[in-house]
Amino acid sequence: MNKKHSKRHLAVIGILAASAIALSACSGTAKPGASDDAGLRVAILTSGAVSDNGYNADAKRAADLIESKFGGKVALSESVPVPSQSDVYRQFAAKGYDLVIGWGGQFTDGAVEISADFPKVKFLVVNSNASNGTNLASFDQAVEQWSFMAGWLQAKLTTSGTIGWVGAQCFPATAAGLHGTEQGARFVNPSIDIKSTFTGDFEDPTKANQAAKAMIETGVDVLSGNLNNAWPGMHEAATAAGGVQSITEWIDNSSLAPDIIVSSILKSLVPFVEKAVQSVVDDNFKGEFTMYPVPKDWGPILTETKLFDAALYQEALEVQKKIVDGEITVKRDETCS
Repeated sequence: MNKKHSKRHLAVIGILAASAIALSACSGTAKPGASDDAGLRVAILTSGAVSDNGYNADAKRAADLIESKFGGKVALSESVPVPSQSDVYRQFAAKGYDLVIGWGGQFTDGAVEISADFPKVKFLVVNSNASNGTNLASFDQAVEQWSFMAGWLQAKLTTSGTIGWVGAQCFPATAAGLHGTEQGARFVNPSIDIKSTFTGDFEDPTKANQAAKAMIETGVDVLSGNLNNAWPGMHEAATAAGGVQSITEWIDNSSLAPDIIVSSILKSLVPFVEKAVQSVVDDNFKGEFTMYPVPKDWGPILTETKLFDAALYQEALEVQKKIVDGEITVKRDETCS
């Protein structure tokens, strides 16, 4: 990652392998004052493998942070089928875990259901808005602010006047990301043509590939989106079309397709998870929803690459500052229609 980027964006240090609902615990030092003799125990459910260089990998970074800072033991349950989420939540809760985290809004329903059955266990869903006033909390980023920057850059890069966005499932957080992208693009060019679609699957690269191909055939020459392990399918389509420029997200993953990835949106959830875990340790966890705008000390949202013109990059930093300072207001729109 570029040294100019915020230190908050933690490096990935290894991959935990696990089957769909296997519980694989990482050992850590017991935390004084934790809820039981075993120390702080946290579980994280992800929809895909943490080797995706993106959203699920961010869960691994959160696990690393919990272990290193809080001395906790973290169990990562990778590739949890969404229909099975309640069973997986229940397994961890029954084992007495202090905190169970659903990594994505698609894990909201199971947390709502199981948190009612285990009042002594804390539940957190990221990129969701669920809460029950006691042991179920959630948070979301004002993701539209981060995504605004992607749309802004797409509009600056396009020569056809048509850009594309490929997502997976639509719920409040992902819808806000799409509409934030649209606002960023229209800030540059109010008449820009924006194509968008949801494939229904964060992890399936074939569906992402097909969606990207279809968009490119309509004249799209810059792509962005919201995917996990499905990103390579989009990269393949962009490369095959002669180098359609792309903007990815979560970490600087330009090395995966250096000839097409112009930039990545840095929007790690780790700093916000850290706050939630601290509240568990301090015994002041609140079952409420929290929305986080881009922090003033976040660092650049967009990464620098060899494809990102230096003058344009500086312009992007100025736009980001205007968002943080409130000079540019990005509306939150959670509608999926």
